[in-house]
Amino acid sequence: MDKQALIEWAKNAQTDALLKGGMLLPKQRHDYIGAAMVVRAALFFPNAYQEAVQGEIANCFAAYSAYVGPRLHWLTQDGRKPVQLKDGQVDPKAFRARGDAGVTAYVSSGEKADDAGLWEFRVFGTLEYEEAMPEGGASALTFSVPAPFLVAEPRAFQQLFVDFAKRLNAYNGYAGFAVNLSLTEAEANTPTEYWLARRHIALDVGNPLLNATHLRAKLKTVSWLTCLDKTLLEQVGGISALRSELPPDWYALYDMNGGVVIQAGPEAESGGAADEAGKGPPVAPANYVILNNALKAVRATTVWRLQRGLMGAAAPYFDTTAESDDWLRRFDVDENSLLDYKARLLKMPKLTSATALPDHL
Repeated sequence: MDKQALIEWAKNAQTDALLKGGMLLPKQRHDYIGAAMVVRAALFFPNAYQEAVQGEIANCFAAYSAYVGPRLHWLTQDGRKPVQLKDGQVDPKAFRARGDAGVTAYVSSGEKADDAGLWEFRVFGTLEYEEAMPEGGASALTFSVPAPFLVAEPRAFQQLFVDFAKRLNAYNGYAGFAVNLSLTEAEANTPTEYWLARRHIALDVGNPLLNATHLRAKLKTVSWLTCLDKTLLEQVGGISALRSELPPDWYALYDMNGGVVIQAGPEAESGGAADEAGKGPPVAPANYVILNNALKAVRATTVWRLQRGLMGAAAPYFDTTAESDDWLRRFDVDENSLLDYKARLLKMPKLTSATALPDHL
C-alpha cells in the first residue's frame, strides 16, 4: 500500500469507526458522535495520590501526545467545565491531584466536548484512604488510537503500552479493540457498545475507569496485549509456565518490572464473523482463547455490572451481574475444544520483527 492509498484507507476507516449519538435510542438527541471504534489500552495501577506517580502520568501523556499532536481538542476534569485545547497542548498540572480530589483528566479528539473521540487519554486516580481499603480497587489509565495508527506506526502502540505499564507499576491491564463512548452522554450510547460487542466477541466492554474497583488483584480480560504484575505472574506459574502454553511464533513476552506483558499475534483481533459479509456469529480468536486458558488462575469472576445505561431504555445493554459475568467467560472452553483452538492457531499470522518489539523475553 503506497502512501496515498494508506491515507485514503485511513480516512475511510476512521469515518466508519464514528457512530452518531444515541443511535439505538430514537428519543435521545443525535447531534454528536456517541461512539468511536478504536484500539484502546487500559492499565490499573496503585498510588495515583502520590506526586511521583502523578508525574509519571504526565510523562505517559507526553509520550502519547507526541503521536497525536493537535488532534486533541478537549480536556475535561471532574467538577469543571470542558476546556478547549490549543494545538493539543495540556498543562502537566492537569495530572496533579486538586485538594481533596483525586487525579481526573479526560482528553479527547472529539470536535465537540460531547463527541466520542478516536484519540482519547483518560485517567482516574483513587484517593489514599480509598486505596487503603481491602476492596478499594485501583486507579485506571486508558489511551486509544484509531485502527489505522497500527499500520502507520508499527510497534508504536505496543511500546507505549509496555512503557506506561512500567512507569505506573501496573497491577494488570490489557489492550485491544474497544469502543470509546461520549464522556457526557455515555449512558445513552451503552446500547451501541452492546450491539457492537454482540457482533465482535473480542471487543472490550464497559468503562475501565469504573470497572477498576474490581481489578486490583484480578484481570478483567485477555486481549491483544495483556499485562500482569509480578504477583499475578507468579500465580499463573511464572514465565516458564507461560512459555509452555504460548508458542513464541504467535506470542511475545516483555518484561514489566518483574511482571510480564504478553502480545498475542501481530495485530489486534475483533472476533467478528468468519464470513466476509459479517452476518454469521462472532468467532473467538484462537490466540485469545489459548491465552485466556493460560491465565485462568488470575481472571476476574465478576465486575458486578459492565455497563451503566438509561433507566427504562428499550435497547439492551449489559445491565445485570449475571450477563456481565457471562461476558467475562466468553473465551472459556473445555479441554477438547482447546485442542481445536490450538490447531486453529497454526493458521493465524505469526509475529515478525516488524510486529513485535525487539526486547522480548
